[in-house]
Amino acid sequence: MDRRFFWALFALVLMAGFFLRFYDLTNRPMHHDEGVIGWFKMNIMNACLNPDLSHFNFWNYVGACGKSYDYNPDYHGPFEYLFGAWVFKFFGASDFTLRAPECLFNLATILLLLPLRKKLGDAGTLMAGALLAVSPSMVYFAQRAYMDNFFIFFTVAVVICAVKFWEERRALWLYLGAAALALLFTTKETAYIFVFTALLFGALEYAYGLLGRMGGRVAKARAGAEGLWQEILSVLMEIAFAILTDARGALQGIWSMKAEIVVAILIFAFIYSFVFSTMFTDPWDVVNGVTQGAAFWVQRSTTWEGHFKPFYYYYDLLTHYEQAVLFLSVAVVLFSFRNSFARWCALWAFATWFIFSMIPYKTPWLDPHFILPMALVAGIGIDILVNSLKGWQKFLPLAIIVPLLALSCVVAWDITYVKYADGNVALVYVSGVDSYKELVQKVENLTKAMNGTDTEIAVISDDYWPLPWSLRDYGHAAWWGKSMPNQTAPIIISSKNDFSEIKEELRGSYAGPEKYDLRPGATVYLYYKRA
Repeated sequence: MDRRFFWALFALVLMAGFFLRFYDLTNRPMHHDEGVIGWFKMNIMNACLNPDLSHFNFWNYVGACGKSYDYNPDYHGPFEYLFGAWVFKFFGASDFTLRAPECLFNLATILLLLPLRKKLGDAGTLMAGALLAVSPSMVYFAQRAYMDNFFIFFTVAVVICAVKFWEERRALWLYLGAAALALLFTTKETAYIFVFTALLFGALEYAYGLLGRMGGRVAKARAGAEGLWQEILSVLMEIAFAILTDARGALQGIWSMKAEIVVAILIFAFIYSFVFSTMFTDPWDVVNGVTQGAAFWVQRSTTWEGHFKPFYYYYDLLTHYEQAVLFLSVAVVLFSFRNSFARWCALWAFATWFIFSMIPYKTPWLDPHFILPMALVAGIGIDILVNSLKGWQKFLPLAIIVPLLALSCVVAWDITYVKYADGNVALVYVSGVDSYKELVQKVENLTKAMNGTDTEIAVISDDYWPLPWSLRDYGHAAWWGKSMPNQTAPIIISSKNDFSEIKEELRGSYAGPEKYDLRPGATVYLYYKRA
């Protein structure tokens, strides 16, 4: 493909991805989890990145910073929070800066296809990039402050480093791979699933290569053997000899790079410890990260029935929202077994989908984990198909590809900007609702006529997230997780609609209750003093 033509098309793909993700990044109401994530980021920023230098005490600073974040596997790894705190430090805390880092990493994943261009081919790189750019799942979850966007980026980075190191044997790729892998493990516990998949592929690929190399030698051993047991013993001895020979060669290769491997391990340990310990202020969290993460999610994913879904759940998501990547990857998958990288992408896609499908705990924001390798499979297959055609026939696949991409664009736009709060859309899944935005706007309007951000606000409900994030600038907001009668604050947000939380002699001076939903199933009532 002509170099300028390739770059023009890739720029078009990137622009489409950027537009779909950033068109109106703050339009969607805050999700419950986004409020918690924003709060974590704020805590780290205030304690670690904005110290009081006029009365600075190093040990007090270390203690406060270390306590600003404690690893809880229920909220996954700390990378998102620490990185987000730095974003807040430089760009301020807002709905936009809460979501923009995750959205940007989601988009940048498309750019990471460029180092894999030789493996994917020109047409394959464009195909995979286009599928990721307009994927409804990728676009919808790009606009959510959630760590999977970072995870997918670091996953591709690990794959790139592994491919480059295998081809070039340069220590640089080993070091970068160690850094990317450390960031992967500090982002989310599903890193263990990815590493398992990579090890499984390594074992299967080795077995495949071993069988190919052993074919003639096994046949020769069988020809010279007498009797069934002698034949079996001879074959096993040949295989064992080959494995021992390969193991010896592998150990020699490791020993020849022992210094580089030690450095890579140190890089991994440094980054992992830096992130988990909140910049070395809480070393105990490093231990928690190693001992708690995987065990917690093994238990949670098999016992928390509130998120249990049937085995075919992710298949249903693909058939309803990801027709392009599903059809194209399946249609050309047989073209994708011609080399080791293509086989890796196919196994990566299938194994991730199968493992996630086997786990009872399922949520829709996990499907980009296998949509990504499916897009690579589609890209490789399309590239092989296009290059096997001659002349004008090379453009025939566009008759199918263009309508499928157009369909993905329409679905992505509809879900992200129209039905973002529609409970009937499976991808939405307990999202925020417009009523929440109306509540926040009403509070902001009311406080303008009161004491601004110094206005007292009493929130009397055991379910109030993500309000702490949206009302973060209100220093006199009180958060009561239980009934607290006799309230006198000028603004009261309660789970009750009967004025019972307001001081009895003041009830006549309050307007309300006005009903608002934080999200489906979480209703609060607003009371405020009349002017």
